[in-house]
Amino acid sequence: MIKSPLFTQAKDRWESLEAREQLSLKVMFVAVVTSLMYFAMWVPAQSYMDRAEQDLKDKAALLELVKSSRDQLRSSSSNTSNASNLNSQQLVSTVTNMARKQSLNLKRFEPSGENKVKLWVEDVSFDTLVTWLSTLERSVGVQVEQISVEKEDKPGVVSARLTLSS
Repeated sequence: MIKSPLFTQAKDRWESLEAREQLSLKVMFVAVVTSLMYFAMWVPAQSYMDRAEQDLKDKAALLELVKSSRDQLRSSSSNTSNASNLNSQQLVSTVTNMARKQSLNLKRFEPSGENKVKLWVEDVSFDTLVTWLSTLERSVGVQVEQISVEKEDKPGVVSARLTLSS
């Protein structure tokens, strides 16, 4: 047995208590231990489970988003694969129509080879030019093969020479 003075004092105090007081202390001890176990083990475990379930839901939603984006990309790529069938005249027509929709003034254009066109644009907003090229690529699959951009005196305004292909 332990012979420490503190232990001896506690044991003497315990033995001096009445049976009802000892029972009350035992019940209180069990309640405190149970509470400690609940707050030290169960609550953190439950919190971890809740976070894990939320992570699972978030990842499932992300997976659905990726799948839908993949499907859109596949359908978009099947649309753009049709553009590879454009000959020079069709390519010129498509490019000029889309330039007109973007209010882009083509200074000069000429067919080049079987499925290419050379273009010159002057005094156009850089943002408009980039938006137009992006729209061409996304909607009909026209690719920029070569581009030369020069800035003009006005901020944000450029002139460009391009070669596009389908």
